[in-house]
Amino acid sequence: MKNRKWLAAGVAWSVVASLMLAGCSGNGNGNGNGGTEGPASSPSAKPGATASADPIKLTFWGAVPVENGPQTVVDNWNKENPDIQVEYVRFVNDEAGNLKLDTALVSSQPVDMYVSYDYSLYEKRVKAGNALDVGDFTDFGVEEKMGEGAALWKVDDKYYGVPTSKGPSFVWLNKDMLDAKGLPVPTEWGLDEFREYAAKLKDDNVWGLAQSDYYFNVPINGSMLKKSLTLTNPDGTSAFDNPLTVKTLQVYTDMMFTDKSLMPHTEQITSKPALDQMFVKGETAMLFSTNQVFRTTNNMAEYPRTFKVAAAPAPRVNKDQSDYINAGGLGDVISINPRTKHPEAAQKFIKWYADSGMLPMAAGGRVPASKDFPVDEAVALMFKGVEDTYDLDSIKRVMFGDLPLGLSRLDRKTGSEQQAIYDNVFSRKLTPEEGAKELARVHNANLKTSSQ
Repeated sequence: MKNRKWLAAGVAWSVVASLMLAGCSGNGNGNGNGGTEGPASSPSAKPGATASADPIKLTFWGAVPVENGPQTVVDNWNKENPDIQVEYVRFVNDEAGNLKLDTALVSSQPVDMYVSYDYSLYEKRVKAGNALDVGDFTDFGVEEKMGEGAALWKVDDKYYGVPTSKGPSFVWLNKDMLDAKGLPVPTEWGLDEFREYAAKLKDDNVWGLAQSDYYFNVPINGSMLKKSLTLTNPDGTSAFDNPLTVKTLQVYTDMMFTDKSLMPHTEQITSKPALDQMFVKGETAMLFSTNQVFRTTNNMAEYPRTFKVAAAPAPRVNKDQSDYINAGGLGDVISINPRTKHPEAAQKFIKWYADSGMLPMAAGGRVPASKDFPVDEAVALMFKGVEDTYDLDSIKRVMFGDLPLGLSRLDRKTGSEQQAIYDNVFSRKLTPEEGAKELARVHNANLKTSSQ
């Protein structure tokens, strides 16, 4: 994995990494989207039509490669619903791919439903009138299904899409190493306990902890999210200069240079280690990451391992924090194009997808967000064939539990500029106190510019 590329994914709004393969576009083969129509006030066909009638045809645009679940999803739906047939169209979740989707939304190309992976793009589509208000879904309350983290996706206090997955940040653990040291799998902890575990688990050839540079800001941002998604004080100024930020920077500095349980930041920048591979090879006892790593831990053919993998929630700054929000909010937001001729059919598909239909996506790394989703089935798919090599109770507790999740709306420019400050703190050019002030300074400068 490319460590420093994770920063943008963390401070912007997708808990998920951009897909870098070339995408394909829809072929416009008579799907039921009238791209030149205005917003539909009522569908021209009802989803309850009989199979003998011409089926409604919908197009569903998403960025996940078809082989990683989407094709199986639509195949399952189409088999169960002969009256509403869905075609999946893949776009690439990069600048060119998103432009392709945005162009299709306002042209004659068929787009009935589509997925947004970034809040800023989603908001732009809503403001442009390219998403229906889904707050009136029959028997489907977005917050009731997905939890309070769904509120992040409100625009003008309304939902214009349904967030369907979640991507929590958490700590992967080598349970065999924990057992050897008599350490239980943590169910809640703070940075002090986190540091203590790393120090006890380190060895001559084993780091206590590995993590990419993005995760330095997870405890920092998580301590402010409850008060403000934009990480600001009530007066609108940056909230970064606070004691919890200073403590976070100090703990990580101590782990690198005092405990030597975490690879020094400058060394990691230079050597660019594949952290997921370090973990499966037993070169680090803990790995601060997300569910994406299980693609490596599951790959026993290429990365054979003999130890059992467990999971713990991301550490708070202080263990007793009651207002801490875990990084990795809800995502994969499905919206309905107002120009669709079949909004009710699209609603029916989205509700099915969110509650059970996205099950094949679990095998490709998508963690379903709906509280009504069959968790055991999702876990069985995610770890099929290697379930005995995981502590599944801890996995389910972290990945499918009710931890409060959220993602900040910190602007990309600030996030990029703050990275240079983390670099300076962890190369000891700045003290933690100086670092906290600098994080706030660049944030305030961008807040002032954006308000002008």
